[in-house]
Amino acid sequence: MSNFDPSEDKQSSGQFGWPGFLSRWTRRPLSVLTVLLALAVIIYPLYQLSKGSAYFEPLDYIDSTTLIMLGILFLRSVVVYRNDTDLQAVSLAVVGGLSFIYTFEALYKWSFFINPLIMPSDEMRALVIQVGTALTGLTGFAFGKFKWTTPSKICTAIFVLGWAFWLAIGFPQIFSAGKLFLHPLLPLTLSEAVVYGLNRAIKFVLFLAFFFAMQPDKKKQVVPTQTV
Repeated sequence: MSNFDPSEDKQSSGQFGWPGFLSRWTRRPLSVLTVLLALAVIIYPLYQLSKGSAYFEPLDYIDSTTLIMLGILFLRSVVVYRNDTDLQAVSLAVVGGLSFIYTFEALYKWSFFINPLIMPSDEMRALVIQVGTALTGLTGFAFGKFKWTTPSKICTAIFVLGWAFWLAIGFPQIFSAGKLFLHPLLPLTLSEAVVYGLNRAIKFVLFLAFFFAMQPDKKKQVVPTQTV
């Protein structure tokens, strides 16, 4: 039969009570602040969307859905890495969030030119900064905190295919009134509403790739000892 200590079971079940929960998070002030920030960048954009405003003016009219996805990634990191140190969990949230945002932004800027050699110097400088910021996400993979899970790989593949399709139809933009920035390989004409949906769908799939890449460390399972 297996050895069983009732006190251990009581202690483990007590970890899920409110006193233990509050005690845990009071020892993690950075994570608490990150959670509050994440909730703010989720709730306020949702409020704006409910009022019919899709863009956040103070941040150069960034799309509200982008802020919501960023907030969710912050929450994901704080929860997934709660067994790491407070600073580690928050640092991974920042790295994951920035890598997500600037991976999209770097590809977006590059797609207008395709050939970086014809880019103006100021655009090239911005692209280099964006690529460098996006690559900070490699830190998470290097230390085994971000992982290429099956859902993450699937979302990455869909993201690449979606972006290729966007380029193939001429890289249309939301407010370009039908103007194409690349020579189209596919003779498709999309309305501004459809272009907006395509833009958001592609970014959402990239968000899911980062979301599923944030995985906790696998703990070694403890096999209970048995006595004869």
